[in-house]
Amino acid sequence: MKIKIPENFMLGTSSSAWQIEGTAGKEAGQESWAELFFQSDPSRWYDQIGPQKASDFYHRYKEDIATMASFGLNTFRFTIQWARFMKDPLKGIVDPKAVAYYQDVIKTIKSHGMKPIISLEHWDIPAVLLEKYEGWISRETLSLYTDYVKKALDCFSEEVELWFAFTEPNIPIDNGYIKQIWYPFVHDPKKAYQAHFHKIVATATAVKIAKEYPKVKMGAMVHMTPVYPASDSVEDQQAAYYTDLFEVRLYLDAYCKGKIPEEIFTELEKYNCLFTYTLEDLQLIHQYPIDILGIDYYFPIRVKARKIPYDQPFSSKIYYEDYLWPKREFNADRGWEIYPKAIYDIGMRLKNEYENIDWFISENGIGIEKEGRFRNKAGIIEDDYRIDFIKRHLYYTIKAKEEGCHCHGYLIWSFIDNLSAINAFKNRYGLLELDLNTYKRKPKKSLYWLKDCIEKGIVE
Repeated sequence: MKIKIPENFMLGTSSSAWQIEGTAGKEAGQESWAELFFQSDPSRWYDQIGPQKASDFYHRYKEDIATMASFGLNTFRFTIQWARFMKDPLKGIVDPKAVAYYQDVIKTIKSHGMKPIISLEHWDIPAVLLEKYEGWISRETLSLYTDYVKKALDCFSEEVELWFAFTEPNIPIDNGYIKQIWYPFVHDPKKAYQAHFHKIVATATAVKIAKEYPKVKMGAMVHMTPVYPASDSVEDQQAAYYTDLFEVRLYLDAYCKGKIPEEIFTELEKYNCLFTYTLEDLQLIHQYPIDILGIDYYFPIRVKARKIPYDQPFSSKIYYEDYLWPKREFNADRGWEIYPKAIYDIGMRLKNEYENIDWFISENGIGIEKEGRFRNKAGIIEDDYRIDFIKRHLYYTIKAKEEGCHCHGYLIWSFIDNLSAINAFKNRYGLLELDLNTYKRKPKKSLYWLKDCIEKGIVE
C-alpha cells in the first residue's frame, strides 16, 4: 500500500479546546459543558480525571505547535472555546485575555508555516446556557451563538480563512438526550431533535454571517458513520436507508443541499418527536449551505433488519439491529470496527450525490489503552498499530482525491494524548505521549513515521 501525497494537501492534526486546554485562565462564570458534565458526577470519569488541566495546552501551546511543525505537519485545527472567549455570554461581553490567547495561538501556528483552522464549537457550550436555557433546545441559545460568531470573526477573520460552525454537532445531543450516557443523562427524543434542528439553523446563520468577511469560508464538521446493510435483502436495505437518514443525512443534506429530508419530518411526526420550526428557518437553511465539509470518521455502522421489537423512546435504533460483519477488524480497547475503505466510499458519495463538495478528513485516529506496554528500551512507544491505521486511512483519502473527489486534506486525532468525556485519558490517541505526572511530551514511533512520509512525499 503506497501512494503519493498530493501537492498543497493539508496534512496535520485536530484538537478541541476543552480536551487539551484545561481551565486555566478562565474565571467563575466561564465554565463550559465539560466542567458541568464532570461536576455532576466525577465518579463517572475514568480515574476521576476531569477537564481542569487536560493536556495543559493553554500553557504549552508554543511548545506543542513548534513540535508539530518540526515533524513536517502543515495544518492544525483547534477550537475557540465559547465559554472562554465570552466573559459573559448572556450579555455578549468578550474576554480580552481569551482574545489575546487565541490571537497568539494563531500567530504561533502561522509563524511556523502552518495553516490554522478554527472550529467555533466542539460540544463546549457555556454551562450557563445549559443551566438557564437547556442549551441547544432553546432559541435563546441560537441567538447568543449568533452574537458569539460575529464577535469571533471580528477578532480573527483577517488571520484565518477556514472556519467551522460546529464539530460533530450531533454527538453531545445524541449522547445526552438519546443514549443517556452523557450529561444531562435523559432520553427525550423530542428535545434532542429540537436541539439538532437549532444547530442546523445556527450553521446556516454562521455561513450567512461569514459572507460579510471576504477572506472566510464557513463550513461544518460532521461525525460521519457510513451505513452498510448486512445483505441485499429488501428488509436490510430498508434498515440501512432509515439508519442513514437519521445518522447521516439529517445534517449532511441540510449542510450540503440546503434541505432537511422530507422523511425526517414525516418520521418524527409519526413518533411525536417533530421539532418546532418556521418557514424562515427552512429558507435560511436553503439559502446558506456550507462552503466546505469536514469529515470526522472513526467507524462504520453495520445494520440488519430489526427482528426484536424496539420498546424504548424514539431513536434511529427503531429501524435496525447491529450487524457484526464476520470479516471485521476490531479495536477492542475502544469497541469500534476498523474499516479504512469507508473513507473512499464517503468520498465517492460526496462526489456523486453532493455535487462533489469541497471536503477533507477533519478527524481520524485510534485510541488504545495502556500504551506503556509498547514502550521500547529507548523509552519510545512503538505504536505500529497507529501507523497501520493512519497509513490505510490516509491511503483511501488520497485515493478518493486521485479519482476526482474534491478532497483537500487529512487531519489526525490527535497530536497529543487528550482528555475524552468519561474515558478521560483511558484511551490514548496522540502522536505525542503525555505523561500525566510530569506533563512532559514525548513523540511516539508514529510521529517519526509520519515525518518520514512527509519528507519523502509518499505514504508507504
